Amino acid sequence: MKNKSKLLIPVLISSLLFTGCGAGEKNANEARYDNASSIESYGNAAEDIPEQEINAENSDDETDISEKENNTSQKVIRKEMLVYSCNMTVDVLDFDNAISTFKDHLNTYSAFVEKENYNDGGSSDRWVYEDEKSWKTYNATVRVPSKDYDNFCDNIATLGKLRKKDANVNNLTSEYYDLSTTLEIYEAKEDRYIELLSTIDDKQTAIAIEKELTDIQIQISKLATRMNEIQTDVAYSYVYLTINEVREYVEEPAVVKTDTFGQRFKNTVSKSASGFLSVMETLLFIFIYLLPHLIVIGLFIFAIAAVIKAIQKHKRAKYMQNIQQNQTINAAPPVQATPNDITPDTDPENN
Repeated sequence: MKNKSKLLIPVLISSLLFTGCGAGEKNANEARYDNASSIESYGNAAEDIPEQEINAENSDDETDISEKENNTSQKVIRKEMLVYSCNMTVDVLDFDNAISTFKDHLNTYSAFVEKENYNDGGSSDRWVYEDEKSWKTYNATVRVPSKDYDNFCDNIATLGKLRKKDANVNNLTSEYYDLSTTLEIYEAKEDRYIELLSTIDDKQTAIAIEKELTDIQIQISKLATRMNEIQTDVAYSYVYLTINEVREYVEEPAVVKTDTFGQRFKNTVSKSASGFLSVMETLLFIFIYLLPHLIVIGLFIFAIAAVIKAIQKHKRAKYMQNIQQNQTINAAPPVQATPNDITPDTDPENN
């Protein structure tokens, strides 16, 4: 039996040399361990080696297949980037209590108000009237954690009467993973430019590479910012809430006419007189309000009229003066000739 065991040793070594894909080192260690043991163990090892090698090769193949399946599943199965939003309108009778409950829900679900607007429904006039009807309204853009989105919306609906609810889901998965892939490409390019820049000695070339590197870093910043926005929108859903104050409608009883003709005539005359007095009162107040303005306008018109009248009076006086001068000239006596004015040719004695 010892001779058979000695003959099996070369066979064992040759088989280990020819079968070494993946499990060769392990089987060689087992062979060295068996070489230190008894001769009978070599015979047993020689019989068990083919089965162990097959199992080792199969286990390595299964490991490779499982790794490939895991890599494939990681590529196929990816996190969905879903952005939930809801537009809700609620009518409430007790407005202040509804707002207080809404604030409590914010604290309960760790939500926060991104934007809000409150309106008491009053007019823009500076006067306050006791009989003025106002209807309060509250608008808010709420960001709530996506895991509590449904529960938050359900609790908001209980504030009063739910008038409207529009829910929407925006799938940004493709955009997000496209950005992620683009970001990886730009980051790899950035690393190559940084490595290349460390080996450049020429100044002009280094400046050109730095310019390209700056552009790449700007693109990386934009991509990262957009990805962060998507992650925030996915983590915190949108709820656009409107709370309107309403009042319970009470139907008024029908009025049955029981008055006579004389009563109706008297009421009509009374209403007509009251309306006439109201109109006259309004006109009086308008006149009182406009009186200072009318006085100023009257003085201005009086001053203009006085100036015009003075100018016309001056022109008339000048005109009359001119007429008198012309009359004086026309009424003057003719001039008689004196003896000294007679020339010798016209002297009768000489003739």
